Amino acid sequence: MVTITNNKGFPEALVKAVTNDSYSRGTADRSVTGLLAPPRQAALIERHDGMISEDVSERTFALYGQLVHLLLERAGEQSRNAINEERLYAEVGGWTISGQTDTLTLTEDQRSWIISDYKFVTAYKFKRSYSGELVIPEDYEQQLNLYAYLLRENGFKVDGLKIVAIYRDWSKLEAKRDKNYPQLGAETHDIPLWSEDKAKAFIEERVRLHQDAMFLGNKYGEAASNLPECTDEERWAKPDKFALMPNAKSVRARKLFDSEIDATTWAAANKMKPGWVIEHRRGVNTRCESYCLVSEYCTQFQALQEIQ
Repeated sequence: MVTITNNKGFPEALVKAVTNDSYSRGTADRSVTGLLAPPRQAALIERHDGMISEDVSERTFALYGQLVHLLLERAGEQSRNAINEERLYAEVGGWTISGQTDTLTLTEDQRSWIISDYKFVTAYKFKRSYSGELVIPEDYEQQLNLYAYLLRENGFKVDGLKIVAIYRDWSKLEAKRDKNYPQLGAETHDIPLWSEDKAKAFIEERVRLHQDAMFLGNKYGEAASNLPECTDEERWAKPDKFALMPNAKSVRARKLFDSEIDATTWAAANKMKPGWVIEHRRGVNTRCESYCLVSEYCTQFQALQEIQ
């Protein structure tokens, strides 16, 4: 259990809105979103249950989930062709896994279902590359395919997956300026539907990783160093960069490089004017530093901090 504080003195109405979050994984051992979280993080949260606190100022993201609930509630009651906010369960590797879909829509032939998930995100989450290609965030693809697995285990046939992206910071001016920026304030994106075998293998592997972390956590108690370490991807790690600056007073880099040697070589090859300097920009572990509730209990994070 997480203790919610209000150290910034937010208005009571906002405090209640943030803390009265009705989300629950039900009677499951893990929810789909919990299963996609780092196993080390999940084990540390369970180990330090009752010792973790979070300020209201850091939980405003919870309001977006409530907005989705309100949106679906206003859309109307359930019907034969659509089911809103359905929680399903399945047994995987001895654990009960649950997941709640936002909307299930029956296909025109009424033989299968389309899963739609609503996301309040920044517009740059779905900005296309310079080539015009749209890259679907990996965790979104994983989440919806795990929902598809749960539906199949409960007798549903799944025909497609969709993300309804609502851009909370969308700019009409930016859309006119940049053709790769989302052109509308909300868009629907098709998500690749995995084969049944791929989805089954993936969810079984995630369950195994979490069970292993829980076993090690229970076996070694406070020895967090024995837990499996979070990967670079799980830490949202950004590597060190070397910025080639035109001069010591410059605030904007001419170019960024992965190594100091690359920066020096490029400067020489492009005959940079004398006075240029290389600025070492330390990498960051974004999730650890800003979005992890148990970073203070994590020996891996503490070791990374010492290196930096």
